[in-house]
Amino acid sequence: MDHTTLERRLQAAEGLVKRLEENIVFQRQMIATLDGGGHDVKAARMFLRRLEAKQAKDVADRDRLFKELAKRS
Repeated sequence: MDHTTLERRLQAAEGLVKRLEENIVFQRQMIATLDGGGHDVKAARMFLRRLEAKQAKDVADRDRLFKELAKRS
């Protein structure tokens, strides 16, 4: 993979990580709101766990791309 492609993929990965963090914050707020209203939050918590797992994979991918780019610079 060439340098320019690596940079583009790194930027895309950083965007994904940022959006996932925003989604995780929103989901936590929703859980708090639902829980405060006495609603069942089991499904919302399961979704939060999926978001967090996806974020962990995306962070690892971003970090891998960053290291690869740093090696080539």
